[in-house]
Amino acid sequence: MRTEQHYCPDSPQGLRMRMVAGLVVILGSLGLISACDGSSGADGGTGSLVVAMTDAPVHSAAEVWVAFSGVTVKPESGPPIDFDFSEPRSMDLLTLTNGETEVLLDAEGLPVGRYEWLSLHVNAEFDGVMDSYVLTDTGDEIELRVPSGAQSGLRLVSGFTITTNQTTSLVIDWDLRQALVNPVGQPGWFLRPALRISDMARYGTISGIVDEGLLLDESCSNDLGRDLGNAVYLYEGHGVTPSDITGGDSDPIVTGNVSLNVDEDRYEYRLHFVSPGDYTIALTCQALDDDPEVDDGLDFVAPTDVTVIDGEVHTVNFD
Repeated sequence: MRTEQHYCPDSPQGLRMRMVAGLVVILGSLGLISACDGSSGADGGTGSLVVAMTDAPVHSAAEVWVAFSGVTVKPESGPPIDFDFSEPRSMDLLTLTNGETEVLLDAEGLPVGRYEWLSLHVNAEFDGVMDSYVLTDTGDEIELRVPSGAQSGLRLVSGFTITTNQTTSLVIDWDLRQALVNPVGQPGWFLRPALRISDMARYGTISGIVDEGLLLDESCSNDLGRDLGNAVYLYEGHGVTPSDITGGDSDPIVTGNVSLNVDEDRYEYRLHFVSPGDYTIALTCQALDDDPEVDDGLDFVAPTDVTVIDGEVHTVNFD
């Protein structure tokens, strides 16, 4: 395995978001967000907020439709501010992979100041209404519901600042590999709030090539014929011992598929919108066995430390 890093020019997706969002700002997965330039303060001014969605792909579904009914933000001083949509905004999250995004809240005006949290409102109940649903890879349509005990997880508690005449732009990654659960003996599928929030102004990218020999190991449970079952898992911090998804604190913060690039005849992966910081990345060829509700004891290949720097692509090859 080898690692390297180099400067990342603006991607088409990043340019599109900048045109939508204007001047944007940072946030870390657990950090604070603040607008570039301008100043915050209680001068009665206004700024604006853009919220967009993206997704880390999953193997078990062809489409994943989620109906959003609104967004709420909470000022540090004052009651929550609701943005209720006149009609639910439905998105197929599986079209929002590989750096693609779709705007959910489009440059809405907000008073200048600090904000404590942002909450997503989702229509996902097992009520016979196909507002949020999954189309499985076998062609079945199954209702999605956010478990009652997980509703609070739709609230993202990272703070942010709205500053005068500036736009704060956030992108939320709903990692479906961690979010989709088929509860045995219960109707519908669960849609867990496996959310990661980042900013379009300060982020890095992690990408790399995977040697095919690692995917042919006798321990693999992948399906190379259908290009399924190979993935990289990213964990916060250096020196992390990788583990599969269990719904606990040790879960990866994001996952990404390893897929065959037919033109280049090689296996590749790419993780977008990674906030600056220290991470551990690892490869598994047993991703098809990862049940997000239990510890499956997956095998991982050579976990590697990587430090993400704003505006750079960091290459981690598995060979």
